[in-house]
Amino acid sequence: MRKINLTIAVLAGASAIALSAPAFAQDAAPQAAADTPDANSDIIVTAQRKAEKVTEVPISITVANAAQLERQQVNTMNDLNRIAPSLEIQQAPGQNTGGGGSIRGIGTQTFSAGAVASVGVVVDQVSQGNANISDLFDVSRVEVLKGPQGTLFGLTTSAGVINITTNAPDFNSFSARVRGEVSDAGTAGSKFGNQVLQGVVNVPLASNAAIRVSGVANMRQGVNRNLTTGNLNDTDRYGVRARLLWEPTDKLTVNVIGDYAKSRIENGGDFFTFVKTSASVAAELANCGIVPGEGNSNYCTDSSYVGHNENYGGSLQIDYEAEPFTLTSITALRKSNETGYGAASNVFRADPLAIQVANGPVNRRLSLFTQEFRISSPSDQFLEYTAGAFYSRQKQTRDPETLSVMLTLFPGMTIPLVDPATAGAGANDSIVDESLAFFGQGTFHLSPSLRLIAGGRYTTGRLSLDRYNYATSVASDTVLNVDNFSYKFGGQYDLARNTMVYATASRGFKGGQIATPSAPAVPFTVLPEIPTAYEAGLKTTLFGGWVADLSVFYQKIKNFQAQQCTVDNNSVISCVQRNIDGVKSRGAEINFFGKVFDGLSLNTGFIYAKATYPGGFIGTDGTDIGGSQLAYAPKYKFTLSGEYEAPVSSRLNAFVAADTVWKSRVRYEANSRDETTFRSHWLVGGRVGIRTEDDRYSLAIFGRNLFNVHEPSLMQSDFPADGAANIGAIYGPQSFRQVGLSFDAKF
Repeated sequence: MRKINLTIAVLAGASAIALSAPAFAQDAAPQAAADTPDANSDIIVTAQRKAEKVTEVPISITVANAAQLERQQVNTMNDLNRIAPSLEIQQAPGQNTGGGGSIRGIGTQTFSAGAVASVGVVVDQVSQGNANISDLFDVSRVEVLKGPQGTLFGLTTSAGVINITTNAPDFNSFSARVRGEVSDAGTAGSKFGNQVLQGVVNVPLASNAAIRVSGVANMRQGVNRNLTTGNLNDTDRYGVRARLLWEPTDKLTVNVIGDYAKSRIENGGDFFTFVKTSASVAAELANCGIVPGEGNSNYCTDSSYVGHNENYGGSLQIDYEAEPFTLTSITALRKSNETGYGAASNVFRADPLAIQVANGPVNRRLSLFTQEFRISSPSDQFLEYTAGAFYSRQKQTRDPETLSVMLTLFPGMTIPLVDPATAGAGANDSIVDESLAFFGQGTFHLSPSLRLIAGGRYTTGRLSLDRYNYATSVASDTVLNVDNFSYKFGGQYDLARNTMVYATASRGFKGGQIATPSAPAVPFTVLPEIPTAYEAGLKTTLFGGWVADLSVFYQKIKNFQAQQCTVDNNSVISCVQRNIDGVKSRGAEINFFGKVFDGLSLNTGFIYAKATYPGGFIGTDGTDIGGSQLAYAPKYKFTLSGEYEAPVSSRLNAFVAADTVWKSRVRYEANSRDETTFRSHWLVGGRVGIRTEDDRYSLAIFGRNLFNVHEPSLMQSDFPADGAANIGAIYGPQSFRQVGLSFDAKF
């Protein structure tokens, strides 16, 4: 409660400062990004590494501008689930795949240290790899690019790209902004507490230089509660970004960006709780008050442990207009460190259970260096092209992470099933992923209406694991070398001034993995993932600015990289990586986004994505699940975000906003157990508030998941044993109702 009161005081103080800003601030126009739908009828994107109208890009894209991200309260990467029907992000604690996203049902869910994502995350043209950001603040635009994007984007983008652009500094005027969201567990029906404070200051340094500094504090209480202490888990994150923009000449542009973020997570944060148990396990849990059931977020333990994460990096981008083309260099370094006790330190978090599984502290360090060179032609010529080279080196080291399993036979008599000094001693791992790629893509303007597209990317790489396993006292060196050529071909035709059709065929690439199972198993390689995709689409502009994006798609994946988790005889969750050949995803999607007319902005979409296992595929329960939907992939999904604004006086406007998602049934395991699926459901939220006519100040009441639907992030059977009789689930903020206040002030 002290933290909540302090946050409210800070927000109130910030509001007072904003409302009493001096006259020069009142005269200064608030910054509006010219590339957003609300600022211009043309929506500009950088999906092909240059600024273009979204209606001219032959890729299915969902675009969310700053206004939409803010009205939907998209504050974290996980919140991006709600902006696009094709995008799912299910980040279980401990997964390190740079976002954990899937597009059209295709994604990577893994705990493997040597894995990378199927959906790449790019921030200000820098590939994030596995050192990805968590919080989104001061963002100008998010583009969800669907299907393989391996021709123009670095690192692995076999399923698509989340392309994030932050707000650029402004040379013209000083500006500042503060916005916040406050909710408290138990107040107005909110099931957990969350306080978010974001701020930004833009300072012109000269007529051709400016710096922009932004920051965020995101403090959450819950959703998990320790019944032993009565306290909700605290999850606190803080971040800052500074961006310097300098144009020393009319041909040279320099962007320097640096960011830093840290987090503190108590008792595992959002981790497994019991949702279904046998009578014997339920009786044990009842001794501390846990009642298994859908939506149970309670655990009970005397243990108290904390995990820490920090993530930071910097980039230097130089653009030089060396007529008739533009040269670009982007140099970036990112690092992340995870220390302390991770989510799985106390797996069951239930002291009365006879069996206890615990992991020791973690010390994981990751660094990613990338260098990209590009050359781009002007857009007004027969052959319009982009070509370049991309180098990346990602290194991760992990200190030994111990495992212990203890069984209590009767009070005072406990025996080890896995001894942390021997079988659970862990290993030293050092994983290096190094690659070099050369790429190019061109558009041939055969006529004012007809264009042909051709591109390719050659990638050579080396993935290596140096391991010393303390359980077996064995050192090993595992290497996977790769060479790959990916491509894209297609065409597009303008049916009318505001309507374009296109068709493309592309082959993507996702690097291999070196799986790191526990002893006595030895590391093994998982082959690269190769998707071949076909897409056709139509884009048009309605009502002068509302974009319609319709696409049909088919893709087949060679060596799809999957993870299958089971529980062994000692109640230890064991996740195994493997290739599955013949996974398919096909379907259709329609999206509408932008401003319909003055006063109404509406982003909505629907997808049918049949993403299936190959025929004859055997699931973790021994049943044939060939032809059934992939885990974590809803077959149908609908999203809607809209806001309507109307004046209530000469200086005030009222607004009402909706934020709705519908999903069909989702499975969470690669088997046929209904107990680890979640039914079709709606998640409904929105905001009601007022803002000043000049859009400087606003105040609103918001609600998310108003009907308190308990959608899980992850489900696991055999938790702690006995198949479908015992089920555990991970619930996050999306799983419970949140009601609170939000405000925004610009000066």
